Amino acid sequence: MQQLIQGKAFYCGDFVDTDVMSPGRFEPYEGRDHLASIALIDYRANPPFVDPQTRRSPFTVIFAGREFGCGSSRETAPQALAYAGAKVVIARSFARIFFRNCVNMGLLLPIIYDHPFDENIVGTEVTVDVPALTFRVGDQEFKFNDFGPLTDIIQAGGLTPYNKQHLHLGA
Repeated sequence: MQQLIQGKAFYCGDFVDTDVMSPGRFEPYEGRDHLASIALIDYRANPPFVDPQTRRSPFTVIFAGREFGCGSSRETAPQALAYAGAKVVIARSFARIFFRNCVNMGLLLPIIYDHPFDENIVGTEVTVDVPALTFRVGDQEFKFNDFGPLTDIIQAGGLTPYNKQHLHLGA
């Protein structure tokens, strides 16, 4: 896991469904580039999460409301966001399965922070300092809770690398 993450902020509201993050109508998914190009394609935002020309996102940090990732257990949802360029999601709460998919895959860092950010944050530079458990938005610094027993999995880069390390299966 990257220790210092910097980039521009994107905003999603409450109850953003995994079907909005990686819509089923695009199945079968044709690799990372295809998933990246459809990330949040059904989420109405200006600017959109993915730039239509580059088919990548200029946003590294997603701020969201409640129950981000609700809906199905679609594991392509965190993959699509990460392949598009997101590294962190800071939300008031996550759907349980989406949260665990983020942790287990090691692609997105899910941070729970119960503060009502809004669409005015879009484009703002954000710095997330993982070891310090802080993130900075402009000149404001916010502290978030540690990940408890999930810390080792996150630090390893996901469940598979963690298991390889702890089961002595090699890297």
